[in-house]
Amino acid sequence: MPVEMPREAYSSLKGQWNGELLLDHLKRLKEKKGMLWVLGITSSDLYAPGLNFIFGIASLRGTEALISTYRLKEGAGEKEYLSRILKEALHELGHNMGLGHCENPSCVMHFSNTLADTDRKRDEYCYICRTSLPKWFSTESFRSFP
Repeated sequence: MPVEMPREAYSSLKGQWNGELLLDHLKRLKEKKGMLWVLGITSSDLYAPGLNFIFGIASLRGTEALISTYRLKEGAGEKEYLSRILKEALHELGHNMGLGHCENPSCVMHFSNTLADTDRKRDEYCYICRTSLPKWFSTESFRSFP
């Protein structure tokens, strides 16, 4: 469902949208619409205070997350572009499920500062992160999910 972004979240100085303010907006929208969980996807460029840009943002142990496709298409064919979107979505949803950043550079929960970081990651949680998730995420069915 398309959602209009609040103008107060836009920084004309940076030419970017404040991800934290947009996440707050998604939370209010989620509550207003009676949704259980929301993953927003935008093609706009995002930043967070202290960071030049972000690929996404989420509430730790919350039920709202946001990813930006703005920088993910750079130098990518369609398959790689979709892979990057999937990885960033899994990463932010992992934060919703209580996972922090992982030290394993191939884990989807590893912090991505560059597209190379995102490309290096697999589109799955490492063993340590998987076992930190609720029990049903640690089942054989989840580990073998394509």
